[in-house]
Amino acid sequence: MRKIGLWVSLLTIGFYIIVSTMMYVSVRPEALAAEAFSIAEEDIRSPLTIEDREATRQIKENTVAAIDSQYTVKKEYASQQIDKVEQLFASLKGITKAEDIGRIKQRLRNTEAADLLKDDELRLLATSSTSVRSTTRDAVITAIEEAMKQRISSEDGELAEARENARLDIDRTPLSFSLKAVSKALTDQLIVTNYVYDPEKTEQLRNQTSDKVEPVIISEGEVIVKRGEVISQDEYRQLKLVGLISDRKSFKPLLGTLLLSGLMTLLLYGFIARSNLRYAKMGKVRLFGLVYLVVILQLIVTYGMAFLAEDINPVLYLLTPTAFAALVLRNLLNERIALASTLFMALAGTFFYSTNQNFSFNIAIYLVIGGLVATFFLQSSLSRRRIFLSSLVISAANIVIFFTFLLMRSGQLELQETLTLAAFAIASGLLSAIFAIGLLPFLEMTFGILAPTRLLELLNPTHPLLKKLLVEAPGTYHHSMMVANLAETACEAIGADGLLARVGAYYHDLGKTRRPLYFIENQHGRNPHDRLTPTESARVILAHTDDGVELLQEAKMPGAIVAICQEHHGTSLLRYFYVKATEQGEVNEAEFRYSGPKPQTREAAVIMIVDSIEAAVRSMKSPTEEGIRDLVSKIIREKMLDDQFAECDITTRDIYRVGESACHTLSGLFHERIEYPELKKEETK
Repeated sequence: MRKIGLWVSLLTIGFYIIVSTMMYVSVRPEALAAEAFSIAEEDIRSPLTIEDREATRQIKENTVAAIDSQYTVKKEYASQQIDKVEQLFASLKGITKAEDIGRIKQRLRNTEAADLLKDDELRLLATSSTSVRSTTRDAVITAIEEAMKQRISSEDGELAEARENARLDIDRTPLSFSLKAVSKALTDQLIVTNYVYDPEKTEQLRNQTSDKVEPVIISEGEVIVKRGEVISQDEYRQLKLVGLISDRKSFKPLLGTLLLSGLMTLLLYGFIARSNLRYAKMGKVRLFGLVYLVVILQLIVTYGMAFLAEDINPVLYLLTPTAFAALVLRNLLNERIALASTLFMALAGTFFYSTNQNFSFNIAIYLVIGGLVATFFLQSSLSRRRIFLSSLVISAANIVIFFTFLLMRSGQLELQETLTLAAFAIASGLLSAIFAIGLLPFLEMTFGILAPTRLLELLNPTHPLLKKLLVEAPGTYHHSMMVANLAETACEAIGADGLLARVGAYYHDLGKTRRPLYFIENQHGRNPHDRLTPTESARVILAHTDDGVELLQEAKMPGAIVAICQEHHGTSLLRYFYVKATEQGEVNEAEFRYSGPKPQTREAAVIMIVDSIEAAVRSMKSPTEEGIRDLVSKIIREKMLDDQFAECDITTRDIYRVGESACHTLSGLFHERIEYPELKKEETK
């Protein structure tokens, strides 16, 4: 189900895109004929309010480019350098001899202070007293702190100046000359630049500056180029932006078209989804595909006529074949879908014939009348002849509409012109019929639709399968003809498709041709079941539905006919052989039931009922009207108790009406006849 829903959705979206495109192309504003560096022939104003994003972007880029990179004093750098000093002097803890320099290096390994001092400088610190080391450490840390409190950049010699000031600070300490040298070596390495580039601060400032830039707005009615001025490259870009030099034009007509076409598509979708098809077993995907295809073909023809009318003469709209979609869909599907397609085509066609978004009410009326007339006139009969006759009615309606518009506007036309336009109106109806009749065979074959014409072909006695049935199982053939008469009459009584039921009844027992002598209507004398067990007999009888399905599918028969063959026994119990089997011992009831499924349509349900009735009545020795009624009631009651109609939409009232119809028909066939007296032979002497 999800896959089916996906395909239907994709078809609907594709249909919506096609319709929207055709409608928008018809109503989009005219493009401005202008080139860059040409002279404007008039003041060119913007048809809408829109932001010039390119100009806004350029202003922002120029503003941001003027902002210098931002720098920040990193005070934490001083702490990081002091930590290195602490690591160095911590490594001297417990060291008193110069020979222990190896231990110092071992402690400093993998630290940031490992390479700060040379070996002789480390030996000097190692042989110094604890108080001297402490004084040296404090002097170095103080010098670093004082130097890096200030901004130190890599420019203008600030780094060299900071290091020199640290040297002077160390010179003021009471340290020995050699320890002062060690301290200066440390400060020279550890005092670094702390005024560095800050990318986050720079980006933040640039973003703030960019956000403050006001967007460049081109207002509706604003003059972009004045008359007589040269259209600059930037002005030409703005003309394209507002849609004056663009296929896109303004967003407003596009948005309006999308909204209207979307609403129209949803309504058409709803009409299709809620329609009850006259011909069963047509999947949703094929149904939606068929309707969308026919409507699109109608729209293409209407669009082509609108294009010709724009270039040649506006009155050519009278020549538009307004009703061929309605004729096709009414013939193949039903009235609801035909009406929906008519309204859809009329709305879309009004767009096609619009000039500068001026919609004509007259054209809308003209386009809708043809489809309404076609749908109404085809109500009672669905045939090629009826389609042709309907075209004449459509033509007459078109002429009436034409003269109605002419009289309402007090128009005056010359006789020749009037006759020409009347001929256009007549041709509109004829073209509708020609397109419809030409499309119907193609659509019936492509979408597997069981239309009346196809059904009538299947009723032809020369059909290979019917000839096979007649030759190989003549009794079954006669039985099928009887069931067909009963089914058609019963279906017409309940409003089902009688023609479909008749065709389905013709082929419902085709599977019996595989083993014709195992069915009583084909037997003459010996009964093969006398040599079989009840279980074996049941298998032979039950197989005839599957055999029939196989034969019908091999012959590529329509799905609705195959379904009737498969469903006409549902999951009924083969009671005769089941009872015989139970008399011989315990048996599994499922082995004596048909494989189903149960009837899915009213036509299949009707055939199930009348098939059982016809067989039962034929087995009666002396059928009377009362006896037939009692037998029919018994059969219907058994089918209902067996829940055989649970999966189709036939009502209890319909079921009893089917029984009444069958009783009426059979009573006429088996009425009491007058017994004619035999002529007594004259005695001879």
